Amino acid sequence: MMPAVQVAWEGCRVSVTGKAARGRAITGPGQMPIWDGLSEGAAAQPEDSVIERRSPRQYANTNPDMLAWARSSGGFSLEFAARRLRINEARLREWESGVARPTIPQLREIARLYKRPLAAFFLAARPTDFTLPKDYRRLPGDPPSAYSPALLFGLRTASYRRDVALELEPDPVATALFAARKQEESAEDVAGRIRSALGIRLSDQRSWSGKYDALNGWKNAAERLGVLVFHFTDVLVEEARGFSLVERVLPVVALNGSDSINGRVFSLAHELGHIAVGGGGTCDLVFRTQASGADESEVFANRFAGALLVPRESLLADPKVSRATRRTEWSDAQLERLAHAFRVSREVVLRRLLILERTDEAFYRSRRAELLALPRPGRADKPGRPAVAVMVLRDVGKPFARLVLDAYRAALITGNDVSDYMGVRLKHLPKIEARLAGPDMLTGGEP
Repeated sequence: MMPAVQVAWEGCRVSVTGKAARGRAITGPGQMPIWDGLSEGAAAQPEDSVIERRSPRQYANTNPDMLAWARSSGGFSLEFAARRLRINEARLREWESGVARPTIPQLREIARLYKRPLAAFFLAARPTDFTLPKDYRRLPGDPPSAYSPALLFGLRTASYRRDVALELEPDPVATALFAARKQEESAEDVAGRIRSALGIRLSDQRSWSGKYDALNGWKNAAERLGVLVFHFTDVLVEEARGFSLVERVLPVVALNGSDSINGRVFSLAHELGHIAVGGGGTCDLVFRTQASGADESEVFANRFAGALLVPRESLLADPKVSRATRRTEWSDAQLERLAHAFRVSREVVLRRLLILERTDEAFYRSRRAELLALPRPGRADKPGRPAVAVMVLRDVGKPFARLVLDAYRAALITGNDVSDYMGVRLKHLPKIEARLAGPDMLTGGEP
């Protein structure tokens, strides 16, 4: 029987077992005591003392350096963390320097805020095996952009789930998308080959009845080729619209659940472009050119995404497009008609028209500014919040969910493992399994 993954934390597997006896430390060979039973500086009272006895405060024997590391690596400033923990900065600084120690309840609050397992704060040394992907959200020479705590958590969660998938997948194989670009091959040519590998035809795009169908159709195709597609939450679209963890086996594409559906479709295609190049990153998907000094792989990923979603031959087959020149200007209705045909945004169509020399740079910039000034579309206008099963499968993807539930039904992992891996209570499993067994075996997004 394959051993269950217990607690995954940036490459470390840690667990804390046992129960502390009152007034004693729990230790093991080579371990630090987790807590002591008496408050700092308190003396034990004799058994026959007439003084009223109270339960001693339990202080956590944490590694102070781990407290400091968990805060800084989670993207929290000292001021912000102290405010959220409802303590003053001086007290938090004392905990991180080892001058004082938090109580067990306080440590639990810290673990919840930093989104770390409690056991992490007792490790002897910081982990070193998790590195952030390259940040493509800035131009060369710009100062580094700080990751928010929510985005850092999304990155860690995606890496953790990939580790879990590797442990649960009985026969992982390399994806054909990884480093698929041949040397100096154009984005148009790579997109054509990968579109064929994904099995997406123009008739498929036109058969999708709505935006969610388009998102799920592209997700299905990517997942069939061994890509894990996740969603992350609580991150502003302006900070990141998507990121990728590029690996030969089970690469990850993560999409911002706060983005519009069309935005997520483009983000998915864009991150597939990074996989084709062989390098991932965190992206805001601002259209950039080589002239602007942007990273070459980011420029390639943008061109690749446009060519994947709107193939050159298919767009030029449109009579209006075929007759257009660089002087052609496009009305909103014309752009909307083309966007609807490919189930993409008007901005993507406009960019493709510029690349194919069916309009000029001045018109593109002017029209794009108008599109960006429009209210950003969000989730579809549907009453209420989608069911838990829908949101869980959107966030973890059906292939990952199936791996976890198959292992659970085979008694290879526990119910606690399932809750940990998928972030859901066990009472929701029947509805999740019902969706997994439905006619659409892969779609893991909003209905």
